Amino acid sequence: MRVPRRRPKEVTTARVLAPIGPPRRPDAALTVAVLVYRGATTAELDEPVRQLADRLDADVVFVGERVGRIPGVEPARPILVTHTPADAPSADVLVVPGGLGWKRVIDDHEIRSWLETSAASARGILAMSTGTLLLASVGRLAGREATGHWLAEHELAELGAHVSPNRSAHDEMGRVVTASGAMAALGVIGLLADSTQWAR
Repeated sequence: MRVPRRRPKEVTTARVLAPIGPPRRPDAALTVAVLVYRGATTAELDEPVRQLADRLDADVVFVGERVGRIPGVEPARPILVTHTPADAPSADVLVVPGGLGWKRVIDDHEIRSWLETSAASARGILAMSTGTLLLASVGRLAGREATGHWLAEHELAELGAHVSPNRSAHDEMGRVVTASGAMAALGVIGLLADSTQWAR
């Protein structure tokens, strides 16, 4: 009796998303500097950053420990780092996304030092999800109302912030803005952009 041959199983490959890089306007008057790191949330690097740059007509740079591709998550997508702390331009607006790798950033002296300096001098700041913890770790949220990832509320309070139950929070001038994630950040982009332009 002849045994019928089985068809080979079809091999399916996951769709790989294109790398995400900063929207560039090299001749722009303002620079949005985005802290990026292995395991950063790519959704927070995409639309919120793009909309902020469009509102400000700003150039955007992605600053990380080394230039080149690093893996991002949620969704999984490579991130194109364009600058290191040593050669990054001054940040008019600082963006700090959350992500799985945020704890490694706290232990990186060079990145942490850049974050602290940039957070102190920037005209506007947007921190999202666990990125709020990074901003708080350099003292920028001490005594301020802030929000972030709901699982990190206790740590945020320990770092000196007044934890808000809302999906976004900001200071009186609207220049330091925190959000629970990318969707919440989109709702406060206009406020941050207007406050930053007013501070010019």
